[in-house]
Amino acid sequence: MGLLNDLLDPIEYLTRKKFPDYNKVKAPPVPGMGGLSMGGVTAEYRKERMEQINAFHGELLAMSKDALTELVASEREQDRQAHLAKLASDEAARFFNWSNATADFSHWSKMAHWTLDEAIALSFGKAPERVNWESVKPHVGVSPFALQYSRVRDLAQRAMAWEQVFDPVLPSIFLAWARRTEIDVPAELVSLIERRGIVIADWKDLYDKLQARYDEVVANQGEVVQAVNELVAQRDSYKNALAELQANPWQGFDEKADNYPQELDIAMQAWHAVSGSRDESMTVKEQLADWIEPRFTQLSAEAVKRISTICNWEKDGGRPKKD
Repeated sequence: MGLLNDLLDPIEYLTRKKFPDYNKVKAPPVPGMGGLSMGGVTAEYRKERMEQINAFHGELLAMSKDALTELVASEREQDRQAHLAKLASDEAARFFNWSNATADFSHWSKMAHWTLDEAIALSFGKAPERVNWESVKPHVGVSPFALQYSRVRDLAQRAMAWEQVFDPVLPSIFLAWARRTEIDVPAELVSLIERRGIVIADWKDLYDKLQARYDEVVANQGEVVQAVNELVAQRDSYKNALAELQANPWQGFDEKADNYPQELDIAMQAWHAVSGSRDESMTVKEQLADWIEPRFTQLSAEAVKRISTICNWEKDGGRPKKD
């Protein structure tokens, strides 16, 4: 009844807040205990404290209704702020917010694949070795982070049922799905993946769009023979590409190896990036150089030119000159 009384009676609420031992003081004496109350306080303390409580009651009763309402609102706001601070403090103290729970993106960007749970942890910037569903699950009812983790996991589980993602999953496929689903992923992780020459492309989405087009064309009997043959060939090509990517993902060169071919590595990264996103306002060679220079500032102008030439597939010189 104490909480209900606090909600209904502002004087009761203010008194309990000012005198935390209010219930002990109000408890009646225990017979034969020399005045010791059921709350464990002596008769002398009880008398002194009740005088203070009664005096405080008098001050409150002397206040106007508006002043009393304003005082209650102020005290409740203090309670609310203290509660929010306690929640924030509790959240900050949980294991997934410790410094050792931060993901090593450099290490994980080199992985040929991730488990789905590892991918979800990385999307939050967390170390999969420490932060995973089993360790996060017990906190879902009390932690905003754990609740958000469970929601992203639910989305991923449902996407896996429709083969939009897999377990294990290629980093490129998971990141493309996350982008399409508007799930924030640390920019550093995306950058490291792309720097290793991995194109983030939603192959499943491409396949689904192609399938939808196939169904539309089949309904049009006038184009069925020619269009179906073309679409089947394209569909199989995408399926084979997806299967090949899943079975044999490019792992890149080992930068620590004695025989690491730096320029060849850069050339392959540049070719992947530019061939997958052509800018028709530039020649291939110009776009290659434009992509390489800001990312590999240690290269000399001659090296940039040499690499751009190696990657350039427009050997006829690119776009014609204007008259």
